[in-house]
Amino acid sequence: MSRENVEMIREMFALVNDGGVEAASDAFGPLLDPEFELEEAANVPDRETHSGRDAFIANMAKLEEGFEELRLDPIEIVDLGNKVVVVLSITGRGRAGGTPVEGRIAQLWTLRDGKALSLRDYATKADALEAVGLSE
Repeated sequence: MSRENVEMIREMFALVNDGGVEAASDAFGPLLDPEFELEEAANVPDRETHSGRDAFIANMAKLEEGFEELRLDPIEIVDLGNKVVVVLSITGRGRAGGTPVEGRIAQLWTLRDGKALSLRDYATKADALEAVGLSE
């Protein structure tokens, strides 16, 4: 199942980049567990945890609303079986002032039986790997 997990993650980000959050939500919303949980990185101001499929989709839409030309590009994917670490490049321009934005985060996805159970954001790949007891 781990190869399918990696492909599902790749396809989801491709859909976000090509068609926006709504297109990705339509295609992959059913693959999010109803109890799906997103925990933002510790270094994010006003850090939040979002519970449930709809809360995750709303959070992604809010992110998209703040940017023009938003891109979320996986630059590395580490297959750990039922967990997947994604190193993600985020680029765009702020909608309000057109300021270019570029950053990199790591995500730790937990998947089971073809459904995404949770997503935890981390500042670095090393932090994400450490969360599952591994190191680079």
